[in-house]
Amino acid sequence: MIEQTVLYDVRGLLKDLDALQPGLRKQLVKEAKDIAKRPASLIKSQIPSTAPLSGMSRRYPVVASSGALTGNPNGRTGWGAGKPAKQVQIKFKSGYSKRSAITPLLSLWVTSPMTAIADVAGKGSMRKALKITSEYAYKDGSRRHAVTSQGRWMIRRLKERNLNNFVYPNVEDSLGDVQDEIKLIISRYATKVNRKLN
Repeated sequence: MIEQTVLYDVRGLLKDLDALQPGLRKQLVKEAKDIAKRPASLIKSQIPSTAPLSGMSRRYPVVASSGALTGNPNGRTGWGAGKPAKQVQIKFKSGYSKRSAITPLLSLWVTSPMTAIADVAGKGSMRKALKITSEYAYKDGSRRHAVTSQGRWMIRRLKERNLNNFVYPNVEDSLGDVQDEIKLIISRYATKVNRKLN
């Protein structure tokens, strides 16, 4: 894992850039995002084009008792449902986090729910699961349900086929260089502001 560099008062720098010349802030953000496109493209290239397991597909043939083909074409966690399976979003955030002392300035987000599920499958402690879920809100009330073994089988199959954990390991080696390039961009724009102030 790369060592994080903490940049202080980027928010103040962005504000100063706006005051110095309209459009400079936007230009800095664009340049930083352009650097992040390389690891984003690498992540996209490692995400499978089709669902790693047949049950993850948005529509998969299941023969009902009537003989008709059924499936789950509208399932919100189907492969590529809601957001494309290979979509990677680049976010630039200069505000403060409510949950952490350090806010990531630039981050990459895999936005498809099932892509993220497949990637993180098996990374947890794999402790013995509960048999019944905690109570959660449902429609006008609340409910619980039994926990099945489907998740464990999914994790086992993904690991057997080496189809999980495909995001971070593929970009880990390049993140240090990306971080250094973004630091250089920030420094260059900070120099512009300092020249003007002095």
